[in-house]
Amino acid sequence: MAVAVGGSAPGAGVNRREGLGVVALCIACAACGASRIPASLRGYDILVEQAVDPQAAEFARAMREHGFRVRRAVRGGGRPTAALISFTFQETGPGTVPWLYLQLADTRTGAIVGAAGIPIDSALTPRARADAAVRALVAAPRSTPP
Repeated sequence: MAVAVGGSAPGAGVNRREGLGVVALCIACAACGASRIPASLRGYDILVEQAVDPQAAEFARAMREHGFRVRRAVRGGGRPTAALISFTFQETGPGTVPWLYLQLADTRTGAIVGAAGIPIDSALTPRARADAAVRALVAAPRSTPP
C-alpha cells in the first residue's frame, strides 16, 4: 500500500513497509549517539554554565551533537555531572602555537574524568574549534591534557 507523504506528489507514495524501515533506521541512528561517548564518560551529564561567551555556547552545542546530555546549571541529587573547563595555553617564544584544552571535572569529587587538547588555528571559528575539541575528547579521553 503506497501512501503520499507530506507534500509529495500524488502517486509518489511510500510503501508502508518502507516507512516502518525508515522509522526503525531513525531510532537505531538516535541510539548510536550514546555509543560515540567513551565508556569512561557514559552516565555523566556535562555542565556548561550559562555564559555570554560564544565559545561556551558552541561547546554545549558540540557536546549535544556528540550524544552528551548538557546542563546549564548545577543541580543536586541528579546524575553524575562533569563540569567543562576550557582554557588556552601557549609556550613562550617565537613560532609557538597556542593550544585549546578541554577538561571534564567530576562535580562531586573534583577528579578530572576526561581531557583533550587541540592546536588553535587563528582562522578557525568558535564553532569549528568546539567541534574539533569535542571530537578529540571523544576520540581519546585522557585524565590529563597532552
